[in-house]
Amino acid sequence: MKIISSTPKRLDYRNPFMEVNHTKADFGTFKKDYFVIELGPRVGVVAMRHNKVLMTRQFRFLIDAMSWEIPGGKIEQGETPAKAAVRECLEETGVTCRDLKPLVFYYPGLDNFNNCTTLMYTEDVEITAPFIGDEAEVTEIAWIPFKRCLDMVFRGKILDALTVTGLLAYQSRVLDKGRK
Repeated sequence: MKIISSTPKRLDYRNPFMEVNHTKADFGTFKKDYFVIELGPRVGVVAMRHNKVLMTRQFRFLIDAMSWEIPGGKIEQGETPAKAAVRECLEETGVTCRDLKPLVFYYPGLDNFNNCTTLMYTEDVEITAPFIGDEAEVTEIAWIPFKRCLDMVFRGKILDALTVTGLLAYQSRVLDKGRK
C-alpha cells in the first residue's frame, strides 16, 4: 500500500512545546486525514545504582495523579541523545550520569505522534547537586529497587511509556544478557 497523493502539511496549532499538523492522504481505495502531533525528539535514562533505579515523581494530567518515571525530556537542537540525557537527569535530580549506553530507539506512535525517542542507561552515576523539588515539574526523587519497579509496571502503578519501555528494555538487553 502506498500514498498516491497527499496535501501539504498544514499547521493547525503551535505552542512553545509542540505543534499539530494536518495532512490528507489518498491511497486510491480510501482517503485518510492525519493530524500529527510534533513534539520533537525525546530522551530518557535508566540510571542504576546498587540495583536501584533513579525515579522522579511528578503530576500527570491524563491520569490525574502523581507518576513515578525515569528522568528524561526533550533533546534540544544540536544536542546528542547522550548529552540531553545527562542534562535532563542533572536538571531533574541533581544526579550526573556518565558512560551512557544506548538501550532502545522507538516512536511511541507511527501515525499521529512524531516523537522519536532514545533510551539510554548507565550504572555510573554521581550525586553532584542537591535535589530541589519543583511543584510544576519533579516533586520528588527516589532510588527504587529494580525488581520493585518491574512489579509496579505489571501492577499498573508505573504507566509512563518512556519508563515502562526503559525498564523492560534494561531487563531484556542488560540483565538477561548478563545471565546468558
